[in-house]
Amino acid sequence: MFRTGAQFMILILLAGLAFLREARHEPLASWDNAFADFLAMHSRHGATPAPVTLIEINDAALVNHAWPWTPLDFSLFFQAALPAGPEVVAIDQVLDWQRTMILPEDQNRKLPQYEKILRDNILRAPKMLLGSRLGIPEDPQVIPPLQEVPLLRNVRGQLSEIPEFSAIEQQPAESFRLSSAIGFTNLPATHLRYNSVPLVLRYRGQVTPTFTLQAVMLWKQLTPDEIFVELGSHIALGKSLRIPIDRSGRMRVDFGSPRAGIEFAELMLASEQKEAGRPPIVPIEQLKGGIVLLSRTDTEARKIPLAARRNGSPGELFAAAIATIQNQSFIQPAPPWAQYTVIGVFMLLGYRVPRWKKWKTVVFGAVALAAYVLSALAVFNRWLVWLPGVVPLGIVAVGILFRVVTPDSFGRPKKPVIF
Repeated sequence: MFRTGAQFMILILLAGLAFLREARHEPLASWDNAFADFLAMHSRHGATPAPVTLIEINDAALVNHAWPWTPLDFSLFFQAALPAGPEVVAIDQVLDWQRTMILPEDQNRKLPQYEKILRDNILRAPKMLLGSRLGIPEDPQVIPPLQEVPLLRNVRGQLSEIPEFSAIEQQPAESFRLSSAIGFTNLPATHLRYNSVPLVLRYRGQVTPTFTLQAVMLWKQLTPDEIFVELGSHIALGKSLRIPIDRSGRMRVDFGSPRAGIEFAELMLASEQKEAGRPPIVPIEQLKGGIVLLSRTDTEARKIPLAARRNGSPGELFAAAIATIQNQSFIQPAPPWAQYTVIGVFMLLGYRVPRWKKWKTVVFGAVALAAYVLSALAVFNRWLVWLPGVVPLGIVAVGILFRVVTPDSFGRPKKPVIF
């Protein structure tokens, strides 16, 4: 069996179709997604950095400003960032010191004064976005009172696919919330790596935007009535931008999309240098007209497995998602005809495999995979389309396996025996 080139081509066809089907389900689906992330991280997008800057509260910043931060610590951020002229200021932490942040006794006495300073700084921001969290009540028999949240009314599709919550677990204090927009920072519970981010969630059956989508809406100056959601297809932001989403309202994140990042200590120093008339240590002029996101990136916060093959913080995921939308670098899987074309190309390459030595088949398989990866990178750079990764790998593995277990004489004419 599989001694001739035609038979070997049939083997490759069957293997390719089998891997193409299985790649849509776990565990092979995560392998294919990992290949897409590899292409995104190693491709050259050619785009300018997105107008979003992540201000990183890293371990160095926590040396002088221990966590949990007081309202005064957050006020220092506003004093350094607002002179640069950002369009949107976002903080993914829940600013509620009464419930979510417990301060030492000496700082707790000064809390009302610190909160007033922070409230004044929030009022100075052009557009302000604060993080909140949805949840489930501890006692399902006790329904908490309905609270006001931003809602999206133009939604089409199966709403049951969107994760639903019945309570607001954490939200900013009312004095901060009244002068800001809120966005929910909930992430799906998964043991896999995060290569997507939810853009919509459900609260008591109604669809509400998440922190990522709310930040882009503020930046583009759009109201909820200008947002149109079609689950399994896209989210239309006005008439100029369409964000592809799946049936549950998630968008794939392009971690290779360029964006800016500044450490909190660098921002403070650069602000002081600019006030003194000296060149700043970092280009804080890039904050002008964009989104500035303050979030933790310290070791304690970097607990979620990102698709970039490393652990990161939710703030890093949000910043990468916002950059994906701003750069419109939406990663799309190859259409079916392109996936069948890949199988067809490997069928043609496998026609002469039965005539080769075993070692030559192994070398040719490695070269073919390397050439395929380079071709996939070129396609991704040009169209942001990721070709399948499991299908060619599976085809080459099956081809080498069947060639190794067959004698070298298969497919070759036998020499006549002279007596």
